[in-house]
Amino acid sequence: MIPFEKIAIIGSGNVAYTYSKVLKDNGIMPEYILARDLNKVSKIEDLFGVKTTTDYDKLFDCDLIIVAVKDDAIEEVASRLHNYKGMLVHTSGTQSSTILNVVDNYGILYPLQTLTKDYDVDFESVPILINASSREYLEKLKSLAEKMSNVVMECSDDDRRYIHMNAVYVSNFVNVMLQVGEKLLAERSLDISILEPLVRETVNKAFTMGAEKALTGPARRGDAETINKHLALLDANVEEKKIYELLTEYIINKYK
Repeated sequence: MIPFEKIAIIGSGNVAYTYSKVLKDNGIMPEYILARDLNKVSKIEDLFGVKTTTDYDKLFDCDLIIVAVKDDAIEEVASRLHNYKGMLVHTSGTQSSTILNVVDNYGILYPLQTLTKDYDVDFESVPILINASSREYLEKLKSLAEKMSNVVMECSDDDRRYIHMNAVYVSNFVNVMLQVGEKLLAERSLDISILEPLVRETVNKAFTMGAEKALTGPARRGDAETINKHLALLDANVEEKKIYELLTEYIINKYK
């Protein structure tokens, strides 16, 4: 049984797109998608076959509104819904749930995953972090989340923000390191695909035996000769050299 009879989604970015698709794939057709960008309305209709609108008043008959917009736009969106009687949730990793307390029933429906419109993710394995302003609505939100994912976790605002900060370390910063490697290899007409088996094995080992035990490399073993050779290779890449020096110093200090 679906705990919310009518669901609306506000937004037209990566999270809104993914939630629309996941709900539809699980037999839950959103009642409306509100796109604040008029240019995106027809595209969304064509893609999902869902009614789209730019009129907030049309959402007031829905039991649940999912606000999937940029963090700095959530409060402004919520201010348009202060007479709403259903449940209002947002999908941010950092914003407090109480930013939605213009209504009585509010909460969080945060997907702990990097989401991109043009890349399908196995959403059943994506952790969804939830909380709500009351136990009754928490149970309703949990019931919905469990139809979307096999990993649903009740999480306070403070813990969610802390998890999100750590996600930046292990996802965004790792992605930047891959970009650095791609750039430096391309300068020698080499392809980053040569590193793919190494990257995959590094991640697997880190989660299997623990990242600290899995760490290898010149800094971990205090190999100054190799470190200096690497730094010499980076003389023409000032910013990348700074990153190498900073991380190397961190590792050396940690393990000395």
